[in-house]
Amino acid sequence: MIPHTHPMAHQELVRTNGGKGKQRAWLAGGLVVAVAGTAIAATLELRHLGVAAGGDPGGVRQRTLRGISVALPSDAEVQNHSAVGSIWDSCDGRPDTQGWSDVISDYQFTSARSPATVVASAEASMKIAGWKLTSTSASQLGPSVVWTKIVSGSVLAHATLSVGTRGPSRHSPSFWDFVASAPPAGTRASGC
Repeated sequence: MIPHTHPMAHQELVRTNGGKGKQRAWLAGGLVVAVAGTAIAATLELRHLGVAAGGDPGGVRQRTLRGISVALPSDAEVQNHSAVGSIWDSCDGRPDTQGWSDVISDYQFTSARSPATVVASAEASMKIAGWKLTSTSASQLGPSVVWTKIVSGSVLAHATLSVGTRGPSRHSPSFWDFVASAPPAGTRASGC
């Protein structure tokens, strides 16, 4: 028999140990609930981000738009690039405007090449990539070029390359905006 050197009675020791076991059970249960809740929330969020079937099933539009990068000049210094998948959207939460947003790929870059050289190179690269030149125009800033490409079925993507208004200088190096967009599959979000 072991002598008791601790001032607590046997009943107090049992209660204390039992309390720690209950505390561990509560912590484990809480952890399970937190993990399950996070998984459910992430699944629901991904559905509205267009990752699941919706605005861009299989990512076909995003892959097509990603291809415009072939038309960037070899000396391009990309200032900003964004690739935005289709997301579930609305105007101020109004149910009658809910739908999928357009898929977008956007580059803002500078190039030391002349505007004519940037456009000629882009036209050749976009043609090889299967884009059809639909219009060219010019403003005080410089040229603007528009292409289209069938993404799938009758879905038509548009790409526009134009001299931008931001950047270190309007002359050298020139600052460019290169934006491509494709409409979503399913219901398209309407504006306000």
